[in-house]
Amino acid sequence: MKTSSNEKSYFDIHTSGIGYLQRVREVPVRGGRRAEPFLACTIAALVGSVQNPQKRYFDLKVSGAEAKKIVADYVGVDDQHQRPLVRFRIGDLWGDAYIRPTGERKGEAAASLKGRLLKVELIDRAELAQIERHELVTRGIGYLNRPQEVKPNTSDAFLSCSIGALVGPVDEPDYRYFDTIVAATDAQVLVRQCVQAIEAESKVLISFRLNDMKIDPYIRNKGERAGEPAASLKSTLIHIGLIKVDGQQVFPDIPQAAEPAMADSF
Repeated sequence: MKTSSNEKSYFDIHTSGIGYLQRVREVPVRGGRRAEPFLACTIAALVGSVQNPQKRYFDLKVSGAEAKKIVADYVGVDDQHQRPLVRFRIGDLWGDAYIRPTGERKGEAAASLKGRLLKVELIDRAELAQIERHELVTRGIGYLNRPQEVKPNTSDAFLSCSIGALVGPVDEPDYRYFDTIVAATDAQVLVRQCVQAIEAESKVLISFRLNDMKIDPYIRNKGERAGEPAASLKSTLIHIGLIKVDGQQVFPDIPQAAEPAMADSF
């Protein structure tokens, strides 16, 4: 959560990692002569093994002032061998679902990961030699929901949960929903400890850290919006730093105030 003396507090989701900067462009905006184009780019974020990393693509509006200065130098430069390696921070992550309009997969659901590029730093490719594993980390605050022990027929059982992450002003926040697999043992213990409170319909607020980020598109098949494209954000929950149940902090424990020293008696 961010605060400012001149602005009201607001929540944000931050995603950070290392990846390649590409498709830098100026996007025109409708609205007449006064409408100014904005700077946009794609980052191919690296995830997993350094020897054979996977890539997660983020379509971003460049928002940070310093980020704009760096990214603007690469407008129109999209030679694969000239794409710079960067360390980045993204805010306001969201999924944009659509129906493929053309091609062999025309009519299928598809989706893009989108957000605002807040910070970017050029790094030397030699730094890759110092990295053991690429992580794509997302941090935020949100409500813990739907903890479930999943037992597939063809693979090992695992613990899953959903997180309704808070974004926007604190007095009227919006939500980003993440379907997660709880990977870390410490996080598994904490999620299981919250099951009873969730079943009792208490509000369980957590600060969380996720690793990796995928988007899973689908077409709605129920309700008023049946037939429309939609998408789920999926990740791995690796850390819980804080838990509040109905506003009361239950993790970590709040140390009790030290008792005043007893006066010497005679």
